[in-house]
Amino acid sequence: MNILRNDQYFRYGDEDFRVGTRRPGLAFQDFAREDYAFGPLSRFDHVHLAEDYLIKMHLHHNDEILSYIYKGEMLHRDTEDNKVLLTPDRLMVMNAGHEFHHEESTPHADNEMLQILIRPEEEDLQPDVQFWEREVKSDSKWNLIAGPRSMNPPMVVRNEVAVFDLHGKAGDEIRIPTEASMTPWLYVMDGRTEVSGEPLDKGDGITGSADELKTVKLNEDATLVLFLVELDAPMTLKGNFSGHKRNSMKRYQK
Repeated sequence: MNILRNDQYFRYGDEDFRVGTRRPGLAFQDFAREDYAFGPLSRFDHVHLAEDYLIKMHLHHNDEILSYIYKGEMLHRDTEDNKVLLTPDRLMVMNAGHEFHHEESTPHADNEMLQILIRPEEEDLQPDVQFWEREVKSDSKWNLIAGPRSMNPPMVVRNEVAVFDLHGKAGDEIRIPTEASMTPWLYVMDGRTEVSGEPLDKGDGITGSADELKTVKLNEDATLVLFLVELDAPMTLKGNFSGHKRNSMKRYQK
């Protein structure tokens, strides 16, 4: 098993816009590696946005972006005339393709969220945006949020990456889903857990084979985000966010 601890991230922003960028390939603890991604899963940003904050209209291209709202809300606007309030019950995937512009704001409440950046299978695909409404339940069941079309997910990402979440109660022990040819990468969004006796707290992540990551035990109420990734899937590095192999941002150390 390989663990990325909650102090091993890259930071930017300020008190109103705090971003901790996780590069999942660094779970292997090789900071000299050429590419910090985990196959087509390039990175995910654990973000805290203050109320009444605006991220101005900006460009994405050749990025697949999942906006996962954990707490609070965020108003999405784009050049396709969408204006949608994202919440834990309303999530979004932007398939940027050759060009997509959007802005994000928090006019009524702050938020805590993940912005997940995936490398598409090829460059300059047709742009699209998808929204999914659901009811969040603390039932210790995995919820498929997004994935390749072959998995019939609520929202499609154009590569071999599937994203699940789970909201569970203290004391539950939960089997981790598997998918042929895909490797799991588990992130603790909130709470205290353990895998094979290894403690994992908020902000920690772990990867390994399906045999190594069979179950996760919740030591307190927790929210988990699980990625299943085909590490050898074809991908483009032409994304203006997902295509970066390494980071120039300062690494934070406690």
